[in-house]
Amino acid sequence: MRNYPHYEIVVLDKLDYCSNLKNLLPSKSSKNFKFVKGDIGSANLVNYLLITEGIDTIMHFATQTHVDNSFGNNIEFTKNNIYGTHVLLEACKVTGTVHRFIHVTTNEVYGETEVDAIVGNHEASQLLPTNPYSATKVGAEMLVMAYGRSYGLPVITTRGNNVYGPNQFPEKLIPTFIHLARGSPFPSMEMDLMCETTCIVKMWLKRLRLCCTREVLVMFTILGKKGKEV
Repeated sequence: MRNYPHYEIVVLDKLDYCSNLKNLLPSKSSKNFKFVKGDIGSANLVNYLLITEGIDTIMHFATQTHVDNSFGNNIEFTKNNIYGTHVLLEACKVTGTVHRFIHVTTNEVYGETEVDAIVGNHEASQLLPTNPYSATKVGAEMLVMAYGRSYGLPVITTRGNNVYGPNQFPEKLIPTFIHLARGSPFPSMEMDLMCETTCIVKMWLKRLRLCCTREVLVMFTILGKKGKEV
């Protein structure tokens, strides 16, 4: 927030089991920051925020994640990842206020990459999801693409790899190992031999800034508008 005082940032998050409001404490006192507890699946709320806050940029981070969890209550993944994305897109179409919709998805939409693969996947590679989580991310991507082509919505899709960094929820791989190393009890995880790539969150965010007309530092699902420069 301090680095981008000319932008007004609205964070919309429903505070699921893996959320922690303490992570927002460094930004809470900033005048250009607002937090709204709510679900992107609520069309009335999303439309209200786009209009009343004068939103012109959406960076859509919100997602039901973690592959292991998707083998259980996978209907929730469909609701959050596909339906939630659809609500955001429709709100953008109806209100007409958004000039850029950045959809943050995952490289897992490509499916598994062999450990000995010489060349990795690229943007035009076939999408071959292998679990309910990545399948719902593919579904969301198709909606984003359709709204871009059918309604001219200015959309950008990014397929990042696994990220890690401070305050990450401990169900992820690296935080799990850190907890185990510290002697903290934590449920075991099933590991497979497919190739995994990771990136520290600061490096990842720097690259996401390139998706904006101007640099904007963002996290979660963020609705933003440009304020007056001084």
